[in-house]
Amino acid sequence: MNKKTKVKIIWFLSFLVIFLIVWTILHFAFENLESPYKGMISGGIAGLLSPRITEYETQSGKQTQLKWIFMKKVITV
Repeated sequence: MNKKTKVKIIWFLSFLVIFLIVWTILHFAFENLESPYKGMISGGIAGLLSPRITEYETQSGKQTQLKWIFMKKVITV
């Protein structure tokens, strides 16, 4: 499995977990809120809170990083 593929899988799983947590909170906190609105709000918040994938060029080649708002250290793959 390619490094870039592993980073994408980690990003997708973290986005999915954050999306489901926010959607569940909205579902129980606002019972009258329609499902499409819950999905749009959850997607927006999950997009803001999920890690960012950045690539940069070094002398040894391309490096891929995950920057996340909850961690001070950058994950380099």
